[in-house]
Amino acid sequence: MSASSAAEDLSALREGLRAAEEQFAAERAAFDAWHLAEREALSRRLAQAVAEASTERARRAVVTRFAQHRFLAARRGLRGIFALLLRRYSTDELAIRCRLLEASGFFDRDFYRREHPDNPQVEPVVDYLLRGGFEGCKPNPFFDSGFYLRTYEDIARGGENPLVHYILAGEAEGRRPNAAFDPAAYRAAHPDLEADGSPLAHFLAAQAGAGKARMRADGPRWTRTLRRLVGTSATADTQAVRRAAATYFALSRGAFADSYLAFRPSPRSEGAPLASRAGRYEIAIDPAGYTYVPPRKPQDFDDWRADLASPPRFSIVVPLYNTPPDLFRRLVASVDAQWYPDWELILVDDKSPQPEVRTEMARLSDPRILKLQLDDNRGIAGATNAGIAVAQGDYVVFLDHDDELTEDCLYELARCIHRESPDYLYSDEDKIAPDGAFVSPLFKPDWSPDTMMSTMYTCHVSCVRRALLDEVGLLRSEYDGSQDWDLVLRITEQARKIAHIPKILYHWRMIPSSAAADFNAKPAALTASRALRLDALRRRGLAGDLEPVEDLPGYFRVRYDLVGTPLVSIIIPTKDNEAVLDRCIASIRGRSTYRRYEIVILDNGSSQPATLSALERMRRLPGITVVRHDKPFNFSELNNVGVRHAEGELLLFLNDDTEVRSPDWLERMGGFAQRDHIGAVGAKLLYPDTLRVQHGGVLNLSDGPNHAFLNCEAREPGYFARNLVEHNWIAVTGACLMIERAKFERIGGFDETFPVAYNDVELCFRLVEVGLFNVVCSSVELLHHESLSRGDDLKSAEKFARLKAEKRRLDLAHPNFYLRDPFYSPNLHPNDMTFRVPG
Repeated sequence: MSASSAAEDLSALREGLRAAEEQFAAERAAFDAWHLAEREALSRRLAQAVAEASTERARRAVVTRFAQHRFLAARRGLRGIFALLLRRYSTDELAIRCRLLEASGFFDRDFYRREHPDNPQVEPVVDYLLRGGFEGCKPNPFFDSGFYLRTYEDIARGGENPLVHYILAGEAEGRRPNAAFDPAAYRAAHPDLEADGSPLAHFLAAQAGAGKARMRADGPRWTRTLRRLVGTSATADTQAVRRAAATYFALSRGAFADSYLAFRPSPRSEGAPLASRAGRYEIAIDPAGYTYVPPRKPQDFDDWRADLASPPRFSIVVPLYNTPPDLFRRLVASVDAQWYPDWELILVDDKSPQPEVRTEMARLSDPRILKLQLDDNRGIAGATNAGIAVAQGDYVVFLDHDDELTEDCLYELARCIHRESPDYLYSDEDKIAPDGAFVSPLFKPDWSPDTMMSTMYTCHVSCVRRALLDEVGLLRSEYDGSQDWDLVLRITEQARKIAHIPKILYHWRMIPSSAAADFNAKPAALTASRALRLDALRRRGLAGDLEPVEDLPGYFRVRYDLVGTPLVSIIIPTKDNEAVLDRCIASIRGRSTYRRYEIVILDNGSSQPATLSALERMRRLPGITVVRHDKPFNFSELNNVGVRHAEGELLLFLNDDTEVRSPDWLERMGGFAQRDHIGAVGAKLLYPDTLRVQHGGVLNLSDGPNHAFLNCEAREPGYFARNLVEHNWIAVTGACLMIERAKFERIGGFDETFPVAYNDVELCFRLVEVGLFNVVCSSVELLHHESLSRGDDLKSAEKFARLKAEKRRLDLAHPNFYLRDPFYSPNLHPNDMTFRVPG
């Protein structure tokens, strides 16, 4: 190699090195700039977090100081506490904010005081600023503080009072005061509104001019209904729609337009894919007081799905047989419209004689759709099993060939699976009438095994873990027509976790031959329904029978046989009530067909000669023990004392103002009480003068525990036959309550801190908390001369105050049941004893 060549090579190497150094320097500079930007961004985020924490600490400090001074309210009165707070917190700008709210016209002091009466001595505007706004309390019927904070998380993080923010900035930024009112849409519909005017203030002023500004309607119940109307639930009450939309929100003027409400598919969109029909609906008032409102897809859906560690895959199995083409297309469209995309649709043609099914199936090209053509007709169970056999999903969803899923169905199922990991889950459902209206919603209880033996209530939508199906076996063709009922009974015997989603996720189409229209339309299904439950009894090793319900053709009730001849101890507290007690004892002794019982009478200090004479006479009768208990009345204590003097395996707590009507009452109630899963057993109690229902089970309503079907006809079926067949309840009345001694002692008996009211409910709450189920034997009837024993707790101020105090104690003792009843749907009226849809 020549010297010149070597020099050239060296020069080239030096040039390459220089270029590499320049590239490295550029990349280093870019990295340093990126690193600096990242540090600055992290510093800003840290500063923001510190500021947010400081703001929250400051807000909590204000609230704490405010709470410390609330004790002075009763002494100082409204003006005194208001002045004290203004002086104390003037540096916190409380006075300025109070004046701001009052000047805005958005704070309705009378409304706030009515809706939140717990602290009558505290100035309402101060209470709202320092507490109520952050707890979701409403300052007027149209501003939903809870909605505002949930929807606009930046406001919640910033610690600002929601209404103060709305006044100062929120409305100008286009934020909504509630789910229904869109300021931009309202402004567009009202050209008379000035550019800097407030849409909400304009609306309130217009309503005030029409005499509607208060719009209290039914108070809190109305606002709960309103929240169901738009975007937050799948249900809506049309009477509330009529009041709210047509009357108060002036639907035709744009404040409450069809972009927010959707009730039934519009004929103008007929034939379009379901997913493209969002918002294209017409309003239809259903005289039954119900309609379905399609939900909105959550804004954070994509983030939620991305965060799922193992998204469940659903196999939707549909057996087809001569399915009408239009219904087939609707079914497929309802699956195609699912928000949640991890599904496969398995269509199984059960050798349909008509070619339309095959034609429609051939048109489908979605790779997630699997199409099976059976060579022979196997019936609904066989066709469904063929679909399950090829399913690849983690969960199997059952869909009938003429029905529809709601758009959020799989999303809600996936959410529930992620949250609870159940083996079996089910939802609420409604029906599609021939005219397309959504009717007859079935708002279901949480898992209720005795309800399940009375009626196939879980039905649609049903979703089962595939592994559990493999374990218990598939559908059985001998129960075609009720094959799903048989499957659910077998599944729930083995399931570790059962979940209920209290939301409409399934539309069941009513056609003349469908069980959705009339279960009696399929006689074979009736026969199968009885046979499969008899098989369940045999499988579970239980002696009993299925007997027809006299007042309800097509229904059967389970009657369990007593195991052995257990002694039943009937425990009856009494005091100076000799005539009533005489009738009670005579009815027991004269009508009861089961003879192995004893009666333990707890005399709570009787003093009248006639009563003392009657008790002495009863003491001499065989099988009756009279125990004297001269202490202040305490129902719980009396019954606990009675148990200590009783010898029976079964305990029956009975009021002295009852009379037996059903001769086999002890056998029927005892048959249930002996079941391992049963806690307390109740009976149907009737008023003696009208023979109407006094007790058919206890509902834990918003106003407090109360009797289901109060004052209804005894033979009226009630909501899905709950008044005529056995169902599970959160509690039964202590006026007639049977329980096994072992279970009673296991939970510690009656709580003697509940001397008068709610002691029976509290006992039943504890039974539910340890995993037992309470049931009412609807076939067992007694007369109940209500309140003859102790009087009416609502007829004196003193008794009413005591009732309220014991209700508060009940709530504190069992917070899981505060405003909650797992056997009563949250979609039903919060204070109606007949299971009415709100209206």
